[in-house]
Amino acid sequence: MKEHELQQALDNIQISLEEQQRILFKVKNYNNKRECYKMSKKKICLVAAAATMVLGITVFAASGVIKSWNSSSSSIPDYNSLPTAEECMQDAGFSPVLIQSFENGYEFDNGSIVKNDLRDESDKSVEKFKSLYFRYEKNNDEVTLTSQKYVSEMDITGENAATVGNIPLYYSSYTNKAVPANYKLTEEDKKAEENGELIFSYGANEVTVSKVQNLFWEEDGIKYDLMQIDGSLTKEELIDMAEELINK
Repeated sequence: MKEHELQQALDNIQISLEEQQRILFKVKNYNNKRECYKMSKKKICLVAAAATMVLGITVFAASGVIKSWNSSSSSIPDYNSLPTAEECMQDAGFSPVLIQSFENGYEFDNGSIVKNDLRDESDKSVEKFKSLYFRYEKNNDEVTLTSQKYVSEMDITGENAATVGNIPLYYSSYTNKAVPANYKLTEEDKKAEENGELIFSYGANEVTVSKVQNLFWEEDGIKYDLMQIDGSLTKEELIDMAEELINK
């Protein structure tokens, strides 16, 4: 594909965080330059795509509450095969649990390195770190695994769905409704947003509704998150996959 064919205009998307849900963004584009987005406490403006998520809303550092989370990654995968522990340490500064395939048939497809920058109220950088974002596929069904390590403390949302050894697993799910920028919320929409049934994304070409699932846990200071959008996995199957990783 030629360079000019990769230049595709990107819509800004704003996502409400009022219900303190964990948010995942997955937007595919064809720009081979850097992609980035900025997350504030009230909204997220997606300038271009990466896939990442927010594990809670309030992040604390020594200097106070973090007000924004800036991330960037390349649209071209950094890994087309599962990296080694040494490669992960060199690229991200930590080595997560690595798995080529899960017992349920999901196989490693590709992975990305995500650069993160946490900033305070004065837009001063408080902490920088890298995340590893791995994509697994089975019959065109995708599930992603994010691992990251940072010092700042973040609230964890979701139910304590299971415990593996002494490691608690936190599960959350929500419905995301992407709408055009000029979309006016109906009374039903407002009630659904207020009680946490829906999270709205503004800037889409048409109205679409997606189901998002996340399973989060922490082991040896590394934070893991299994995530799926409109996939076939159940909560129990995500828990089984997490258990497989923890017991590896």
